Amino acid sequence: MKGTLEQAATLLRSQTSVRIYYHKRPDGDAIGSSHALVLALRQLGISAATCCCDPIPPIFEPVCAVFTQDEVGPDAFSVAVDTADSARLGDYQDVPISLIVDHHINRGFDDALKYVEEDASSCCELILKLLEYMHLKITPQIADFLYTGLVTDTLCFRTASTNTDSMCAAARLAAYGADIVTIARHHCLYKTPARIRIESILQESFHFTSSGKVLGCMYHYEDLQKLGITDADLDGLNAVVEQVEAADLGIVVREIAPKFCRVSVRSKGKYDANLICRSFGGGGHPTAAGGEFHTSPEEALRHVEECCRAFIEAQDKCPSNVNERSSFC
Repeated sequence: MKGTLEQAATLLRSQTSVRIYYHKRPDGDAIGSSHALVLALRQLGISAATCCCDPIPPIFEPVCAVFTQDEVGPDAFSVAVDTADSARLGDYQDVPISLIVDHHINRGFDDALKYVEEDASSCCELILKLLEYMHLKITPQIADFLYTGLVTDTLCFRTASTNTDSMCAAARLAAYGADIVTIARHHCLYKTPARIRIESILQESFHFTSSGKVLGCMYHYEDLQKLGITDADLDGLNAVVEQVEAADLGIVVREIAPKFCRVSVRSKGKYDANLICRSFGGGGHPTAAGGEFHTSPEEALRHVEECCRAFIEAQDKCPSNVNERSSFC
């Protein structure tokens, strides 16, 4: 059920204990929004804890270093943040969720109250609005978590989803005491030597299809093994295709285990990455979406390139006929 900011705030205020779930393979937005909400709810005397099926990547250890969890029982009120459907919760996908706070196109959790703003550039923006609406204190620690999510999801305010609300949220978080320079440099400037080498492998595999409109690249699992790559080295890696001006769509195929690939599709706005990825069981945002394949990187890339080609042809021929129910590949 679609809900409002006011309804979400009222529902949270009525609880005594809350468990906040966030998606598998967590990123800065999932970690920032969930952890900030825990800290804020404690101000109301509510016991709160986060829950995820995967560990926090090392790159987020600085912001999480002094964070502690409360003990919450099995009957705790369940919230999911930054999560579009139950499958994204991994091992916890069967948990009944009562409240959703998200900025994705949300098609799951039919029994939950959904406070969703699809135009927001990060879930952390919505958590900030929620906490301010509830008149809770935004401490520097809370501000650091929220700014981490905002900066990482906008790639330091460079994504197409960045808007005036994003910039206003950043300014408010700076005023609340977020360490904006350190967080931005840590996530958007500094790179490990391993990260630079894996970017080089991707760039060496660059090739264009669909008359130059689609740029694809990939790496193999053995590349990760040879370089000793960790998940922390891969954060934000999919943006490498957005640096090439000529292409309308960029595809990054990452083989993270033998014959298991994660695919990212990035769009500069002309073509909908979410609709393209939904055609092969994935999804996300119009400008950034993805999916998974149990196949080789070469096969995964060919399949997604074909989906992009078919989508481009369908939209260029008759844009009004392109929608979520269309089949492109």
